[in-house]
Amino acid sequence: MSYRRWLAPLLASSLACATAYAGNIGNVGALSQAQFQNLTGDLGAALSYKDMMPAAPLGITGFDIGLTAMDTRVAQGGALHTATGSGSNNLFVPSLQAQKGLPLGFDVGLTYGRVPGSNVRVVGGDVSYALIGGGLLAPALTVRGTYTRMTGVSEMGLNTRSVELCLSKGFVFITPYIGVGRVRTVGTPHTGTLSAVTVDETKEYVGADINMGLLNLDLEVDRMGGSTSYGANVGWRL
Repeated sequence: MSYRRWLAPLLASSLACATAYAGNIGNVGALSQAQFQNLTGDLGAALSYKDMMPAAPLGITGFDIGLTAMDTRVAQGGALHTATGSGSNNLFVPSLQAQKGLPLGFDVGLTYGRVPGSNVRVVGGDVSYALIGGGLLAPALTVRGTYTRMTGVSEMGLNTRSVELCLSKGFVFITPYIGVGRVRTVGTPHTGTLSAVTVDETKEYVGADINMGLLNLDLEVDRMGGSTSYGANVGWRL
């Protein structure tokens, strides 16, 4: 099957939905302290690092570069409505992601994304280590540490850090994977009388990596603190 049959509709639908999503974050000073905490948790769910890959290491010569479309329906939409002036409960984050294999079972990754029609941008990275490399019969198990930082918003700062475990097992052309982790999101107001907040949440996710020859398609569902993210990644992997 040609990748063009599904790649074009995926990109078209992503662009279509982007127009209906949250706008600039520019009214943080109107939030109560409780609302600012809710906003921090919602942004953390949307902007925390999502690796979109199974657990097996890439190897010293391996790399992956891809485009990700991630849509998060947030748990506490009211604070987002006030901060952005929109009525949307969704944050849509397209991003460019790159992963590189290193010796001894280590991988490193980088990401850059932005919310269309908004001042919200995100940069981040991850380091992972394969506890079990996986094989024909054995699953792969990886421990991963991640970091992201929101940029472009003058009224607040935000960063996320997480530690997670990912387990996967390959079957011919498809590799299902599951993961669980703990995410810490720190929100720092730069306006009004609000105080900085820290939100700790457990994240759980399930996904599948589909090998399509030159390209890989990854589909993932991520749950964190009542927010749910649905993502797709189209990547070139060696």
